[in-house]
Amino acid sequence: MQKLLEWFMYLLQRLDLTLPRVETTAEEIPATILKMLDLTVPEGLPSPDDEIVGRFSPKSIVMIMIDNFGLFEAVVYKPETMIKKMEALALLNTDDPYAIPLITTVLQGSQKTGFHLLSYVKRHGKFTRAICHKDDVGTFDFETEYTIPVHNDMNAYIESTKYIFRSELLYIHFLDFESLYAQYGHRTPPQTLLEKIVRRTDNWVKVLMRQARDDTLFVIIGNHGRTPIPLEYEGKLVEWRKANAPIAIMFQKRSE
Repeated sequence: MQKLLEWFMYLLQRLDLTLPRVETTAEEIPATILKMLDLTVPEGLPSPDDEIVGRFSPKSIVMIMIDNFGLFEAVVYKPETMIKKMEALALLNTDDPYAIPLITTVLQGSQKTGFHLLSYVKRHGKFTRAICHKDDVGTFDFETEYTIPVHNDMNAYIESTKYIFRSELLYIHFLDFESLYAQYGHRTPPQTLLEKIVRRTDNWVKVLMRQARDDTLFVIIGNHGRTPIPLEYEGKLVEWRKANAPIAIMFQKRSE
């Protein structure tokens, strides 16, 4: 496994990405976000990742969760905006890289504390919005006062353009791949659908970055999706994907 991860890093270097590689845990993400928003980290949460905190000085943060997107997809599909803008690549160590457990950990840290990242930030006076599919509201305990439920990724993107300039913490969840796979997978190779989703979402990130205020930090987190999906790769790609790791791609919009 370690050798395969090292091979991924070699591929990233071949893409001229001589950027910092950070190894952190999903449990550290909530405190890291709070620290960068200059908010007190409550007792019971794992400490923030000081290396990430030291690299950025944001006034607002946009968290974008993408299902079925990890280190493998970043290397193979090369989403142009994310790669071009990326300032740090964090490999997220986690016991369960699939969507529901990973997102739960990113939002709640240790599930025994009763903490919720967006609710906490909202209560401390920050303009907060969560834009997600309707099923996510109950699954991840979002509060209705800051949540905008949508039907699909296109609706999530449209709603996010309305709030990105105002929000101090904006959470967006894109998860259309599995529904499209269920609908079209028998006619279209799943890796073709996934590539289209990755490139489409990358284009949306490009627009959102233009619309964001200066000193907005983008934290794009990938997970393994809700359920395993058979992807028809061949050769070395099969082995590379076995080492796929959840990631956080980070970059800050800076004033010219």
